[in-house]
Amino acid sequence: MRKKSEEQSLLIRIIDLVGTHKNIKDIYNCATRIRLTLYNNQIVNVNNLKKIKSFKNVLWSNNELQIIVGPGVEKLTSLLKSRLDDLRNKEDYDSFNINSKMSKQNNISYGSKFLKAVSAIFGPLIPFLIGVGLLMAFQQLLIRMKVSSLITKDGVMGVDYNVFDYVLNIITGTGFKMMGVVAMWSTVRYLGGKPPIAITLGLIMVSPIIPENGVHLFEIGNWDIVIKPFYSTILVFIVMGIVIAYLQSFMDKYFNSVANFLLNPFLTLLIGGILAFFLLGPIMGIIENVLLLAFDWFMKLPFGLGTMIVGLTWQPLVVLGVHNILFFAATADLVANNNPSLFLAAAFAAAWAQMGATIGVCLRSKRIIDKTSAIAAALPGIISGPTESCIYGVNLPKGLPFITGVIAGALGGWLIGIFGVALNNLAGLGGVVGFLAYTDKLLLAILIDLVSFGLGIIITFIFWKEEKSEKRLVMKTTKKLNKVERLSSIIDYQALELIQNLRKHKKRKTSLDEILKTSNKILMKKNLIDVNLSNDLEELQVDSNNLIKNKYFIRRLEAQLKLVRTNRQSKLNNIYCDIKQKALSLKEVLPKTKEFLILLVKIKNLDFSLKRILNRVEEKKEKLASRGNKLLTSKNKNDFTKGLSLIEKSKNSIKPSSKYDSLLEKKSYLEVDIEKKEKLLAQVLKDKYDEFEKSIIDIENIKQKDLSYFKNKYFDDLHTIFIKEKIVTSKCVQ
Repeated sequence: MRKKSEEQSLLIRIIDLVGTHKNIKDIYNCATRIRLTLYNNQIVNVNNLKKIKSFKNVLWSNNELQIIVGPGVEKLTSLLKSRLDDLRNKEDYDSFNINSKMSKQNNISYGSKFLKAVSAIFGPLIPFLIGVGLLMAFQQLLIRMKVSSLITKDGVMGVDYNVFDYVLNIITGTGFKMMGVVAMWSTVRYLGGKPPIAITLGLIMVSPIIPENGVHLFEIGNWDIVIKPFYSTILVFIVMGIVIAYLQSFMDKYFNSVANFLLNPFLTLLIGGILAFFLLGPIMGIIENVLLLAFDWFMKLPFGLGTMIVGLTWQPLVVLGVHNILFFAATADLVANNNPSLFLAAAFAAAWAQMGATIGVCLRSKRIIDKTSAIAAALPGIISGPTESCIYGVNLPKGLPFITGVIAGALGGWLIGIFGVALNNLAGLGGVVGFLAYTDKLLLAILIDLVSFGLGIIITFIFWKEEKSEKRLVMKTTKKLNKVERLSSIIDYQALELIQNLRKHKKRKTSLDEILKTSNKILMKKNLIDVNLSNDLEELQVDSNNLIKNKYFIRRLEAQLKLVRTNRQSKLNNIYCDIKQKALSLKEVLPKTKEFLILLVKIKNLDFSLKRILNRVEEKKEKLASRGNKLLTSKNKNDFTKGLSLIEKSKNSIKPSSKYDSLLEKKSYLEVDIEKKEKLLAQVLKDKYDEFEKSIIDIENIKQKDLSYFKNKYFDDLHTIFIKEKIVTSKCVQ
């Protein structure tokens, strides 16, 4: 009851945050994401959607709003569709006023439309592939355990295999043979055609009446063009799906209702069948063979380069949501040609590496909430392969763990290529279940995946830190200050600025007005430059349009500018050196920061434990109240009395355990201690900031320029922990 109420509440919240049901044009899901096409993207409250705990992340991709859910995405999408249908039936859906030009279909690029179509078509196929792949893996497991026998062409029923083996082979083999039929259904469904007719045409194309070896038509080079059933292929079915969807749409538009009722299915099947067997089938077969040959060549690049590139790019492709294209290309090669797949093996290794990075965060972090969320994110992937929960729940928000996972994935992919470990069949999307996909080199495959997993953990543990130190942040800001304000150069900063502007002008990255403005500033300080430079700058002011094109004049001018040395630049050099020394001295602050952080983490961990205890108490109260309310509906007097008792007990009797009081007391002691540490650290940081602020003011006085941005940046860098914990407010404009 409670779960159903929570689901309804979640659906209402999602619909409200995307701009009500009137703003939703289309909704579908892939393996882990709900994908929404909206009329007006600007009214969506993405930030509040991200705050929903059951969502790993929310992002825009290819003009779609993608909500990363993970396991359970199919159920949530189905519930959301049902809810939308109910709401749309209650009112005039067409009355919605669409304001955003950005979201109109004709303003979406062809690339975005293509990627959206790929996701929409292939997304529904993933559960099908997982199911069929697991069946094949189950068959392989039974064969290895000698519970079942492998059926061969020369095998004899009752001698080499039994009825169970035969039926199991039908169950496992038929799925992949029918893969194209499912692809055609998905294509026609997406394009708004008639799926039942599409399924019928798909079944005609895999008809067992046609001999598997095919009926020979003619030859092109080494390729035989034959009429044969289109088993275990996808491309021809997708192209045929597009053709018949538009053919059906044409007939719906131009035929009268009676003619359309009779001729639409007849012509779709007749024209579709002829095109499939005599025209598009052979053409797509050639194209598919060329693509698979190119794919195979890439995967067999020397020194494991092909698989290393797959390992390096696979997780970024998952983030972009375009990995399905390559996944199905690899699957088609595996199934259609029975070629062991290096690609999928490298992708599985990359997934293990990303999960390892998540576990690395778990081991490195001192916060219980981070450890818990990391384990929860990694567990589904470790079992069955998908890494979206790892990427969006932990690694990508923290930044570096995603990169370390990608690096470990590249190394794992490289090992796959070096040792030639390939996938023999499809079993799930990776993880422990994915091990069933290997027939040959199983132990080596397990070892490489575990090495990838271990590398993800180790690299993340070494390089990722929970908090960036003040020193590191300040050093980064100091480098930026030097680059922008030209503090460390021996050439005068204005002369250097003019040199850089002259070079930018050659590349058309700055205007002539900007050059004249800078040269005029230098002319105002004639006492700082020699006569020749002064004369050249004056000439530039008078005849800028011609002289700026004179490369000999520009070279001479740059050479003279490089010789400009000034006392003010020497002062800036000294201030910069002083700022660097102050930044290096921040290592003295580190012990005090660590003491504060240790106490802060302890308090947060206690808060997490206290909240968990209270949640358990609330759950017990809800269960008792629910049982009580059920008993109140009973006509039995004893049940009614018991119901009242349970409701009363749910209100008053259930209290937190003694452990709760103990933790609360411990927290109060820590809060007193952290208050002292906070005051001490705040004073130290204030003193350090005053030193940096003084140096910035000195630069402002020399350059006669407002540098408030850098003052605020140094403040934020020094107080990064306080800002994160909302003890002080950031001074930088967000």
